[in-house]
Amino acid sequence: MNTQVKDLPIMDYPPLTEDLEEAKEHLDLYGMALIKNVLSTDEVDQMDNRLTEQFYGEEKFKVGSKVRGDEGFGVESSEEEKVSRLVWNLINKGDCFLKLIDHPKILPLIQHIIGERVCLCSMGAHMNGSGNERMALHQDQWPLVPHPMEFPFMANVMYLISDNSLENGGTRLIPGSHKWPLLDYKTANSEEVQKMAVSLSAPKGTAIVWEGRVWHGNGLNRSGSIRSNISTAFLQPWVKPQEYHQYSIREEVIERLSEKQKHILGFSAFGTLGGHDGSSVSPAEFDPNRESIGILKP
Repeated sequence: MNTQVKDLPIMDYPPLTEDLEEAKEHLDLYGMALIKNVLSTDEVDQMDNRLTEQFYGEEKFKVGSKVRGDEGFGVESSEEEKVSRLVWNLINKGDCFLKLIDHPKILPLIQHIIGERVCLCSMGAHMNGSGNERMALHQDQWPLVPHPMEFPFMANVMYLISDNSLENGGTRLIPGSHKWPLLDYKTANSEEVQKMAVSLSAPKGTAIVWEGRVWHGNGLNRSGSIRSNISTAFLQPWVKPQEYHQYSIREEVIERLSEKQKHILGFSAFGTLGGHDGSSVSPAEFDPNRESIGILKP
């Protein structure tokens, strides 16, 4: 076994919990927590139906992202092999998803990991088709910011819209890997490390919360059905998010957002960052053509 790998600690998945304080303990110890019954049966059904409609709508109009799964290894695949779809920017794709911006059972856990001030990095669905291939194990925090840091500035939530199991390629994480020394991606995707990442089994409605240094990836879906999960990623507000929300969110959706949600989406400044004309205030309805100071003469 690779000497860099043999001494890495291995942990089992933490147990499901509904207790917030226990979940925080799991986050500290495992780098992840499994929160059961975060979404009700009705909420799961509503999101599942909306995702299915969106899946076939994007198929029909040939838009969005289709993948096989192993693109991270530099593998090229045919359109027929791309059985999975990534449905991006769910904020625009159904009011049922807006509650995930600041879910009351989850936001306190995100804040426990990265602090009280957070911004949403992105929200999208991973609809993994049967016959997919396994993606590369990765950390979301690095190389997102190309300087490995020894503290978490990113946290993830995966809402299970399908039951996750070994058969349908449930999300694979390596509990405790947030405390590992930095590994290069070749080592992290060696067979020795891949064996440590086992597909998680948990019922739909569960949320997986983990910090950005945990190694993870999808699993092999051989169930004959699509497995859908919704991923929401959060950052400390000094990091540029994956989705430029001020640009990408449709106007009619902005009107339905609460002030708290706008804040999490980055529509307000963070200290001296993200304002305008030196101001620390940059409201969601700010119009640079009207309010940004241009050339003036006496």
